Amino acid sequence: MKYFSEVSAFLSRHGWLSVTPPEFRDKVLQRIELQEFDKGQAVYRAGDAPGGLWAIVEGAVEIQGAAPGALPHLLHLGVPGLWFGEMPLIFNTKRLVSVTANRPSKLVTLQLADCRAILDADPAAWRWIALLGAMTTDIAVGVVADLLLRDPIKRTAALLLRLSCVRSTVFPSTDPAPIYLSQEKLGSMVNLSRNSIIPVLQDFERQGFIEINYGSIRVINVDGLSGTIARD
Repeated sequence: MKYFSEVSAFLSRHGWLSVTPPEFRDKVLQRIELQEFDKGQAVYRAGDAPGGLWAIVEGAVEIQGAAPGALPHLLHLGVPGLWFGEMPLIFNTKRLVSVTANRPSKLVTLQLADCRAILDADPAAWRWIALLGAMTTDIAVGVVADLLLRDPIKRTAALLLRLSCVRSTVFPSTDPAPIYLSQEKLGSMVNLSRNSIIPVLQDFERQGFIEINYGSIRVINVDGLSGTIARD
């Protein structure tokens, strides 16, 4: 997206900002800054100082987190339209997760001072920060719930649906997003080796549920893949 007006139009149609009132949306869009990231470049890391909100416009980001004393683990793949980073605004805490560009990406940021200025001028706008927090919680609950599925085939199906943004029962997308992750990384997210997840993915492709391309996977039959999870 070459022009800032196109970025604003995209964010007005996709993700958190699209479901907020026009008045609040305009205040945010007037203050956002566009930044570009190379593949592997960190947006921020766990332990970094408090910062503002971020949204993906192009590309994708990998979100990693860890329990105390444990090694970081890939939790989620963020795609265009996703907003994140609200925790410091609420609690003034350091960053709890690490976010890294999965491919050349464009993101916008709303600086912490600008966030606070908007909310200080209109305290009722905190409800929209609460909405963003609810959307983040929805993703986090999905991560945990999917990992609790005992059947590795069901875990893999659930992961693909979640990463495609169609798994949520609260904020689902109508258009599955492509998944830009290696089979090895997908395997790690469902506690399977690369050799174990490959036949699962190949079987999904044979059934017409997904399309495997070089460097990406796309869900092409949401109902069919969802039926895999419900199957006894």
